[in-house]
Amino acid sequence: MSSSMFGAFWLLCSLLLIICVTNAADYRLDGSVVPTHYNLTIGVLRNSAEPTVFDGEVSITLRVVGTLEVPQIILHADTLDITACWLLDAAGVQLEAIDISRLNYEAATQQVKVPLTQAMQPGKNYTLGFTYTGHIRTDMAGLFSASYVERDSNVTKWLALTQMQRINARLVLPCFDEPAMKAHFQLQIVRPDGYRSIANTKLKETTAISQDRFVDHFEESPVMSTYLLAFMVANYSARGNESEFAVLTRPEFYNNTEFSYHVGQQVVSAYEELFQSPYAELGNDVLQYASSPRFPHNGMENWGLIIYSDAVLIQEPGYSDDWSDKEFAIRIIAHETSHMWFGDSVTFSWWSYFWLNEAFARYFEYFMAHQLYPEYHLDEQFVVRQMQLIFGTDARNSTQPMTSPESEIQTPSQIAYKFSGIAYAKGACIVRMWRNLMGAQNFDTAIRNYLQQYHLTNTVPYNLFYHLFEHWPKNQDVDLVDFFTDYTDQVGYPMLIVKALQGNKVVTVEQSRFLLNKDDGSNATLLYTVPITFTTNLERNFYNLTPYKYLHKTVNVLWLNFDNQIEWILLNLRQSNYQRVFYDATLREGLRLAISATNHSGIPVENRAQIIDDLFNFALVQYVDYADVFRFLEYLAQEVEYVPWYAVYENLNTVAKRLTPEQLPDFRIYLSNITATVFEKLGVAWNAQDTPLDVANRNKLIKWLCRYQVSNCRPKVNVQFVTSEEVPSPDYRETFYCAASSADYNAYTMVWGQYKLENRTSEKNMLWSAISCTRQYETHYHKMIISGPESIEQKKIAIARMYEENPDLVQPIFEMITENIVLLAYDFQSWADTAEVINDMAEYFTTREQQQLLKEFYYSNHQLFGESEELLAKSLVTVENNLNWAHNNLQNLVEYLADRNGSACLEATSLVVLLLLAVGSPLLAWRL
Repeated sequence: MSSSMFGAFWLLCSLLLIICVTNAADYRLDGSVVPTHYNLTIGVLRNSAEPTVFDGEVSITLRVVGTLEVPQIILHADTLDITACWLLDAAGVQLEAIDISRLNYEAATQQVKVPLTQAMQPGKNYTLGFTYTGHIRTDMAGLFSASYVERDSNVTKWLALTQMQRINARLVLPCFDEPAMKAHFQLQIVRPDGYRSIANTKLKETTAISQDRFVDHFEESPVMSTYLLAFMVANYSARGNESEFAVLTRPEFYNNTEFSYHVGQQVVSAYEELFQSPYAELGNDVLQYASSPRFPHNGMENWGLIIYSDAVLIQEPGYSDDWSDKEFAIRIIAHETSHMWFGDSVTFSWWSYFWLNEAFARYFEYFMAHQLYPEYHLDEQFVVRQMQLIFGTDARNSTQPMTSPESEIQTPSQIAYKFSGIAYAKGACIVRMWRNLMGAQNFDTAIRNYLQQYHLTNTVPYNLFYHLFEHWPKNQDVDLVDFFTDYTDQVGYPMLIVKALQGNKVVTVEQSRFLLNKDDGSNATLLYTVPITFTTNLERNFYNLTPYKYLHKTVNVLWLNFDNQIEWILLNLRQSNYQRVFYDATLREGLRLAISATNHSGIPVENRAQIIDDLFNFALVQYVDYADVFRFLEYLAQEVEYVPWYAVYENLNTVAKRLTPEQLPDFRIYLSNITATVFEKLGVAWNAQDTPLDVANRNKLIKWLCRYQVSNCRPKVNVQFVTSEEVPSPDYRETFYCAASSADYNAYTMVWGQYKLENRTSEKNMLWSAISCTRQYETHYHKMIISGPESIEQKKIAIARMYEENPDLVQPIFEMITENIVLLAYDFQSWADTAEVINDMAEYFTTREQQQLLKEFYYSNHQLFGESEELLAKSLVTVENNLNWAHNNLQNLVEYLADRNGSACLEATSLVVLLLLAVGSPLLAWRL
């Protein structure tokens, strides 16, 4: 298809979209007037008797569009008390002082209609003004408050800050609160002495109103969407140059922001080079990172003032400065900073295209972070932490397309619906797929041109697709319209069904949509334009991600012919494309032998993780048996890399949680066998030579081995606990202390002592979770949980940790708690929370005996629970479903584990007999 035909197709789609929106409900503004400039003044802490009230005054410069007169202005305002309203002409002459009693508020649409006595004329500019008051909120929306206790003085300090996304600017000022309604913002903050304010742009000057009140005047912002407006009033200090780049946080944390400051400098420079667009030339020459002790997200990409949670920007030595904390900081900083280009400069035109912001930010969160900090191998981790994660969501009827029709995304709840993992994780997977298929140079050029063309404007997916189309390799036989929309307008993803024929000289590839439950109402007939990449034992080229061919929706079967017989074939190299791969038994066996060979036959970690995750999910839907999966996973006895093991741990719990106490011994032997090599490499102790992935791998390994009491894990941890004078690194501390607390009562009491002495909230919560791993469940429950000072949520965590980390104790813990359920309910002062404890525990029931105990408890006590009785009844259904699932899915696995372990025992017995024979008959005679 030519570029002109491509453009015509998308123009038609856009026209149809406009028709749909025109016929939609009145949640959208009518577009008859558009704002070009806001002059906003916000005053805080004017009256100490009403500290939550703020004052506002805003003048909005408007332009009338179209050819019709405008008799009323419709804009957004929510929970604001408007005290005055006026309209000026372009020269600043007042045309009308509008009686506020005539304003019409609509709570459902969060709109205010301003009727005019004289209609505004087409093509003319006006200024609409308001004075009003509002409330500094506590729900982290709009303008809200946060606090912290200053360490040196023990004094509580307060701050006020904003969170305007999604549609919360209307809580702070009357405005045109839609992303396409971009405008300049001129901001003034009136605040008391002892505070300072920061905002999207540089502070221009500060003037005094009185001895103790000041006005901070900020430079005008670039044109931007209302959801990007931001400011903060606090007593903060800055690292860096506040006129260029700085990290701002409370003074006591100044020395803990050096790492995040350095990361920010690197990230900005790397984006400037990649996009060939200096940050300062986007329209805002200052970039500030500010932290908050209370924030609804890890970060928010306000242009020029990115607000983060404290955990991102602050690395405290010995507490939050380990590998995992630094990786977290790197990723989130890379994510939010990328939004200065993807989102702030170039913004989606409506919330139905939200992925145009977040898909790129999540992609760069991993791949820009990998470029700057390759020791984390985030390019490899992406497949297990993003693609395999979102596959579960996208295989259900509850999923959604990346792009929704605008007509379906109108109400606040519908807008909230688009803030899902599909926009972030699936979007990032699709961006990665495009880049790998078209090549890095082509992709980067397309993105630069897209960002340049739509700088300071708004876009729809077609605008991006056009630039991808223009730079897509011409030698690839693919309908790009289909290809782009198959993964953005459609839900789900394909499963490739791969079969060997003619003595492994021919391989066929078909597609089908992968679903976790074909009876949940999902459309199983969806097809996709599927890129095919592969290699075989004859080639072993694992890194050529250019597609061999595309399997088009109109083609039933793709035939791959080979001159010689292949031993194995591997599709979807490096799990680059958004698809699962199902191999027939012959090809699966070939892959098992290949992955079990020296160096895993060169198969990359991403593909090893892909095979593992695919197999578990195919077993979940009964395409293969779990026994076959576990037989395949015997190869893990030679696996030491983190990414494949990550895929194992993420999936293994589905099976392990369903095994009965009688079946656990065979599972323990299996787990011990397959982890022997990686356990030998990593051990239970930490050391200075650990890489970031060593630390992450040990963390998961020790959790599993100690939970199931495998390979003497708990005794080894206890020895390390007793003999080591060093404190475990922060990212390993909870795992280590949990294992120690479960291994030995003395260790449990020692960790308990640390908990009682600890003052730091985050560390205290970690220690509470760790000591709750104890096998001394009666002591912990009756002496530490019941009547203890901890919150209900902390107590629920403690109960759950006891049985989660000791699977063989689920039944006795349940019997202990239910022996006197009133005791727990009285301590909680809540039957609802008590019911939640029972419901959560029931998820771990694995036997009919445990089911019977739950039934007896329900019938004897359900009347005590009032409305929460429904949750108890739900737990009965859950247990029945889980027991039936285990019966239908795990019988062959249970037999396989028993047989392999029985064979191992038989071999060991035979060896003993041979040794005895070698010793001689006198010994045998004596024993007889």
